[in-house]
Amino acid sequence: MTTQTSGNFEHGYKAVLVREETKVQLRDMRTSLPDRDLFQERRLATAAIELAIEDANADQKARDRLLGRAREVVVRDLNISSTSA
Repeated sequence: MTTQTSGNFEHGYKAVLVREETKVQLRDMRTSLPDRDLFQERRLATAAIELAIEDANADQKARDRLLGRAREVVVRDLNISSTSA
């Protein structure tokens, strides 16, 4: 049984943590779209992740780009945690 923990629960979705600036970019993109109800952030995020996974599985160059970006995110995380300490 799934317990609703917030007012925006939707069956079939699980929480995913993203960086704050990524969330802002996602929100900005969504608000620029004409049909905002159809393209909620959760659907845009799901589509983006699915495309990234599909591309990375189909093409080595796309996989390398995805892993390179992941490394950049690690560096950002480390830089933020070192400035917070």
